[in-house]
Amino acid sequence: MKIKIIYFVIIALVSIVLFSCDSGTKIQKGVISGIITLEGQNDYSGITIMLYSAGIVPEKLKEINNQYPQLAFPVEDKHIFDHREWTPLFMVVTNKSGFFSFPETVYGKYIIAYLKEGWGYNYIFDIELNAPEISVNNIQGDGLLLYPETVVPVTIEGNYSFLQNKCYIVENDVTALPNSMLNFTKDSKILIAPSKKINIYGNCSFPDGDDFSYVTSYSGIYSSANIEILNGEGIVYTGMAGDISNLCIAHLNTGISIRTNETTLHNLLVRDCVFGITSLQVNDMEISNSIIMNNKSQDAAAISNYTVNGCDIQDNIFYNNYISLKHEIVKNAVVNNNAFISGTREFINSWESTCTFSNNLIDNLSVGIENTGKSNLTINYNHIKAKICVQTYITYHWDNTVNYGWTKANNNNFFTDQYVMESRASYIYPDGLPYPLDFKNNYWNTTSTTEIDKLIIDFNDLGLELNYGVTSIVNYVPYKNGPVAGAGIQ
Repeated sequence: MKIKIIYFVIIALVSIVLFSCDSGTKIQKGVISGIITLEGQNDYSGITIMLYSAGIVPEKLKEINNQYPQLAFPVEDKHIFDHREWTPLFMVVTNKSGFFSFPETVYGKYIIAYLKEGWGYNYIFDIELNAPEISVNNIQGDGLLLYPETVVPVTIEGNYSFLQNKCYIVENDVTALPNSMLNFTKDSKILIAPSKKINIYGNCSFPDGDDFSYVTSYSGIYSSANIEILNGEGIVYTGMAGDISNLCIAHLNTGISIRTNETTLHNLLVRDCVFGITSLQVNDMEISNSIIMNNKSQDAAAISNYTVNGCDIQDNIFYNNYISLKHEIVKNAVVNNNAFISGTREFINSWESTCTFSNNLIDNLSVGIENTGKSNLTINYNHIKAKICVQTYITYHWDNTVNYGWTKANNNNFFTDQYVMESRASYIYPDGLPYPLDFKNNYWNTTSTTEIDKLIIDFNDLGLELNYGVTSIVNYVPYKNGPVAGAGIQ
């Protein structure tokens, strides 16, 4: 009898434990539903709806955003999400009345993409499932509606508006004439076919505040996920001087090319392009408060400035680019208060360029700063962490002289896995001695001269003769005993 009682007690206790565990760890699920319509139609069937997990902004990028709120703007899913790049959790299609639902969906935060061939696409962000059923129509506020694609005319005169939530297709090269006014509005989408471009000779208006227009490739919009996206050519801007702002640009060969003096590019997000931003033969340009990310071509730079006089690059975030910023024949440049994160080659100063590089943060995978080709570079008050912090090298037929080709670095914090300064450039120096480079008053993450010498490649390693000139010697005394106050982003 006692054995039976003990047996039933054990069974009861086990049941209680199992029941309590099940109720405490049970995954909560609900239904996400909605209704989507097609403008001017009565049958709304065949619209594809795809559900994705939210929170796609890289953690490192969010950290930089949070640590340095004075740079760029807070990047969100809406700035970088592209359904072609992600595999959906679920995919359904609407019925005739436009209804869809995702049943048995785990509580969490989601993004919805909806599209139909010939009708474009749209996204819904900030979906949080925390109840047995939610309707995305209530979240969105306005009715969910797809409009027929609009083909952009080959020639634009007068006012032309890219309207909210509509998709505009650039099937052929487009020219906006000098008397034109292009109006980029909130959540408009300009989709450029492979090898096609938009030439702008007139004026433009752009969204304000936190609103953006989107410019990307038309390739693969209606295809399955993770396809090869063929780049559109991009935008060539030869229009009126002024501001270009609040654009998200992706999957183009050249996101935007500037050919107009006194142009300011502000509040842009440029990603996954070959060249992100280029400028050619202009004066007084500025690129500020922008995010330049994931431009990975090894044959191009995320920002490439060529033959520019007066160039101001400030308050930007460069993230995960192969070459973040390249100057060729750029005079009177200032690169100030930018974050260069997780790239391979951050800044290249070349071909008789002159630049002051100050109060920047570099935290990357390989080379921080490169100077070559008779270019003058002043490096002050930066925080630089890289495999090679500063590098100089020989550019064919461009040997440096006393006045053209110096690299000067003072009051920086250097942290390196290999070299702080790898000086392999040659110099035409009449004295026949190693050319002196001023690297005084920096913090080298050590106070040992023996250790500092190991962090330098110069005359002491290469000897005196190098190509047609002589090598350099890095003068680093005096140096700091601790990190430089005020170095890095302000």
